[in-house]
Amino acid sequence: MSNVLVLRTSVNGENSFSNQLIDQFIAKTKAKWPEVNIVDRDLDANPVPLLNSETVAAIRAGVTDTAAQRAAIALADELISELKNADYIVLGLPRYNFTTPATFRTYIDYIARPRVTFQYDENGPKGLLPNVPVFAFVTSGGEYAGTEFDTLTPWLKQTLGFVGLSNVDVIHVEGLAYKAEEAVAQASAKIDEILK
Repeated sequence: MSNVLVLRTSVNGENSFSNQLIDQFIAKTKAKWPEVNIVDRDLDANPVPLLNSETVAAIRAGVTDTAAQRAAIALADELISELKNADYIVLGLPRYNFTTPATFRTYIDYIARPRVTFQYDENGPKGLLPNVPVFAFVTSGGEYAGTEFDTLTPWLKQTLGFVGLSNVDVIHVEGLAYKAEEAVAQASAKIDEILK
């Protein structure tokens, strides 16, 4: 393992369960591979701007007429470069109102770029990113995995798969409102299993 891309999305900072699990993952990874390079991007502390009628033309069609459009493409290029250079990707995704945080959905708007991270051919869409393993810690106060109310998991897998990331391991860390210690312990054991 040489390069790990970490994406944090929680609004709760160091009190966030997803951030705490990411911290565990990083610490255990560094203990096993001291030379590993960690790119740690906090989308809450440094959010990606919402697309608008001006910047969407940059992301979708490469238009660079204005300073805002050039800035949008530069940011998208930076985010995509991080994805392309990663050997593993680790996501912290608290479940807010049954879906991912808005900051992550905005991030997706920037990295899902026609002819850059996906393209269409006669067989439909084809993802262009290297298909590296993705570990997504999905945290929630209640329990939704395997039920009709878990709309986050299929959306996440469809969205990442669209750009070529189909090797997605979703680690559900649930019931945090009433059994946090047990849920975190199970997730910690899963980290050990991933890194063994």
